[in-house]
Amino acid sequence: MAMFGGSGAGGWSTGIGGQSMGAHRGRGSDGWDDEYLGKVYDAEVVKRILPYLKPYKKQAALAFACMVISAVSSFMQPLLIGLTVKAGVQGDTTRIWWLLGIMVGAATITWASAYTQLLTTAWMGNRLLWQLRSEMYDHMQGLSLSFYDEMEVGRMISRLTSDVTVMQELLTSGSLTFLADFVGLAVVVIVLLSFDTELALVTFAVVPPLIIIMIWWANHAKKAFVNVRVKISALYGTLAENVSGVRAVQSMSREDENARRFDALNQENRRANVWAGMLSAAIMPVIELAGASATCAILIVGGLRALHADTVDVATLFAVLVSFTLYVGRFFDPIRDLVLQYTMVQRAMAGGERIFEVLDTEPRIKDKPDAIELDHVEGRVDLDDVEFHYVETVPILRGITLHVQPGETIAFVGPTGAGKTTITSLISRGYEVTGGAIKIDGHDIRDVKRRSLTRHMGVVLQNPYLFSGTVRENIAYGRHDATDEQVRAAATAVGADEFISRLENGYDTMLQQRGQNLSVGQRQLISFARAILAQPRILVLDEATAYVDTQTEVIIQRALRELLKDRTSFVIAHRLSTIREASRIVVLDQGKIAEIGTHDELLAKNGIYANLYKMTYEQEQAQRDAGMVGEDEAFAARRRGELQPNLAAQPAGGGQ
Repeated sequence: MAMFGGSGAGGWSTGIGGQSMGAHRGRGSDGWDDEYLGKVYDAEVVKRILPYLKPYKKQAALAFACMVISAVSSFMQPLLIGLTVKAGVQGDTTRIWWLLGIMVGAATITWASAYTQLLTTAWMGNRLLWQLRSEMYDHMQGLSLSFYDEMEVGRMISRLTSDVTVMQELLTSGSLTFLADFVGLAVVVIVLLSFDTELALVTFAVVPPLIIIMIWWANHAKKAFVNVRVKISALYGTLAENVSGVRAVQSMSREDENARRFDALNQENRRANVWAGMLSAAIMPVIELAGASATCAILIVGGLRALHADTVDVATLFAVLVSFTLYVGRFFDPIRDLVLQYTMVQRAMAGGERIFEVLDTEPRIKDKPDAIELDHVEGRVDLDDVEFHYVETVPILRGITLHVQPGETIAFVGPTGAGKTTITSLISRGYEVTGGAIKIDGHDIRDVKRRSLTRHMGVVLQNPYLFSGTVRENIAYGRHDATDEQVRAAATAVGADEFISRLENGYDTMLQQRGQNLSVGQRQLISFARAILAQPRILVLDEATAYVDTQTEVIIQRALRELLKDRTSFVIAHRLSTIREASRIVVLDQGKIAEIGTHDELLAKNGIYANLYKMTYEQEQAQRDAGMVGEDEAFAARRRGELQPNLAAQPAGGGQ
């Protein structure tokens, strides 16, 4: 479907945004919990992520082998230094040179294996990053509209970027770093025990108290890190809300109050980060103290031994003490590294779970296995006793029956919440009906492949959405193969060619974010040109002329007559110029069809439509004639509810 604007209403049913979701831990009200830090090891996440490594088995094996070689050769250096010291004390020059040569060779092997490992993991990591992000992006594109009604864009982007990145780091360098640390520890333990069991036990004596301290630290650190995520999430949420709503903030002079509240949140965030930083900073000195204590104990025991040893034993003992002293540093290096990696692994596991939450979220609207392809659409639309609700207990549409012939233009009018936009969203199958059926050319749209349906449909919404790129690219968004002549012809048809030609680079002018360097009316004209170029068989106009002035609307109306000709069109509008020319006008009230007919027929009935016309349009016209308010001001007032009667209370759950 060529989507030429952006708005929607919706709610939740099951899981996330009405999507079905696999069983997960307790989550927030929207199904996802950003504050969950994760386990150090999550078997389910590991089980799910391992298949992504399958295409890279050879590279993973090579990286693992290089990691083992690098760890072993690196952790053998203290042993070689000790043997060299012993040879020096004994005056064995030949052995010294041999040992120095072996050390140089070992260092070279360490460098070469580490380089190969990093190169291989970087190669794997970038491909895994591309694969995960592509898979998540493709999956997100296929999720139903109800998913995006409630899910914050920032949280979606976070999963697509930071969560994928941290998982990629764990899969490549992070996991191998962990393995390297454990391999290094094993090498140290084996060497120390083989050298001198008594001194090895003295070294290991500091480990039990260190483990107790680490357990205490891990519990407090986890709470501190979770608290940091909670505070920063609240801070970012408030910041995004206030920046997005800066016009409302300034119009109501809320700057000082908002600054006070933001400062309070910022102070809480600062305190949380300071406490987390203190915990992180406290553990490293503890590890250093444990290493220093082990070294002191070794030197004391070794010194006592030296007092009762002969010269030969002293030389050997001296070499052993040198090796042990160096190995104590190597023994605590992996422990220090594992502590530093602790939160990274937790975040990676939590990120992996959030990634699979997205991938496990199934679209509520899915094609049936035997769904048919619509190659051609005439434009006949039938709504048979259609019912719909966003929230199960709050019906939005009740028993809507409407038969539209190809080429007809149907206008929907009614109070806010009557179900106008909901009907058009159901026709394009943005949501699934909860009762009855909608048919296109006699085919139930639930039996049709959705993409084949939306290829023949176009939607122009009241808030035109333009993408980053040139004017030409935005007009050709629905038909990327359109020629320059076709793009210009579409723009000319809606009267946009004139202002586009006056832009600095014409059709090649780059648009700022959402086209902010254009006026609202100009952005709407481009969205109309986009719709004309897409040539849909079924067209939906949802308040499409809401933000254009009277002069621009006259230009658009001429283009619309050509655009709507021989196309089935559904129009939601308050302006008479659009509604009057409709084949039929459908008046909705509280989710039901209250009246239906032409403009003149409905006025003659003197019902809801006639009252709406008299109380809204005649009042607006009288004010314009009296010079009290302009067209745009009148429309703005009408949208605020000052000129439009409230014919029915808006149902909970939304819906137009």
